[in-house]
Amino acid sequence: MSVKGYAEEHQENGLVVVKDFIDEEKCDELYDEISTTIEDGDIDAVEGGEDDFDYEDLANWGGPVMKMRTGRDKGMIDVFNIDERIPAVGDFKTDKFVREIISESKSEDYSPDNVNVYWNRSVTGTRDFHADTYSGKFKSFVYLTDVPDRSYGPFSYVKRTHESSQIKQTVSGLVNRVKGDRYTDAVFYDESDVTYCTAPKGTLIIADQTGYHRGHPQEEGRERMLMTTSYTPME
Repeated sequence: MSVKGYAEEHQENGLVVVKDFIDEEKCDELYDEISTTIEDGDIDAVEGGEDDFDYEDLANWGGPVMKMRTGRDKGMIDVFNIDERIPAVGDFKTDKFVREIISESKSEDYSPDNVNVYWNRSVTGTRDFHADTYSGKFKSFVYLTDVPDRSYGPFSYVKRTHESSQIKQTVSGLVNRVKGDRYTDAVFYDESDVTYCTAPKGTLIIADQTGYHRGHPQEEGRERMLMTTSYTPME
């Protein structure tokens, strides 16, 4: 499919999935290099939940740093700036094909902010469906391990929830305030619209983060590693 075709699909659903974006051999090479770098123990590490450590501070750490998640995503390893050690991860961040799909779908130029690696092993509890923000933000993901079924913790997305609705935002915000939840947590959505992105390693996912999404909880003993890049409008 062409960039325009993927962009049109993305405009409609808020999500597009591209198989065989990276070949299996390359995925295995990246997995081995990333996991070895993490397990060697020479990366700065911090520990905390979603509200601990400002995202921008970690992105501008001055080198690789990994956040050992606590709270609802306990056990998840979120690595910032690993592209400074592994240039091939940086190649994904600057990939022209991904940028073109995002920019074409929004009729506006978007640029990558930073690339992270998520490594989930037996992460049995995760945050429920939510939006990152209600303004322009995209993320792309590439699975470096197979995610054949829901027990592996696939990225999950509620199609068409990226469409702007001031009423939805206001009502959801009020409900969340009463419940003590975050303003952008999902309140109204149809379970039948949820896409569970089960797919083989090498699959690319591009998601409008203003739509409702989550990482599905894993079963014990399951593993998922992926690279993810954030994109925002160019100034």
